[in-house]
Amino acid sequence: MSRFDYSRLRGTADRLVGRFGYEATLHRTTGGSDTPWGGMPPTRQAFSLTVVEEGTDTRYSRDAGGALIPRTVRVLRVSAAGEAPQVGDEIELADGRHEVARVEPLQPGGIVLLFEVEISI
Repeated sequence: MSRFDYSRLRGTADRLVGRFGYEATLHRTTGGSDTPWGGMPPTRQAFSLTVVEEGTDTRYSRDAGGALIPRTVRVLRVSAAGEAPQVGDEIELADGRHEVARVEPLQPGGIVLLFEVEISI
């Protein structure tokens, strides 16, 4: 039995996101500390991403009492060809910067094809 070659599918996903998506900027801030005796400035990095907007969706979570809490999120498909987004990063789109609330890689066969990213509205 032959195994499916997901690396070819990764190339197809990259091409389609590139064709139907647009460039965005991923902003990441790491490190840094602010203490009374001195601090280290944080490191800020910017990476280019290609994204396709999927629109908005309602997601539900439970609070401490077990009640369902709805929240509206904007869903993006992000090419795996660039830097992998992380929760807490910010993605700059045409309408401003949005914090990354959730990242889910689509990775059949262990190869990341793209990322589904939820950003705060």
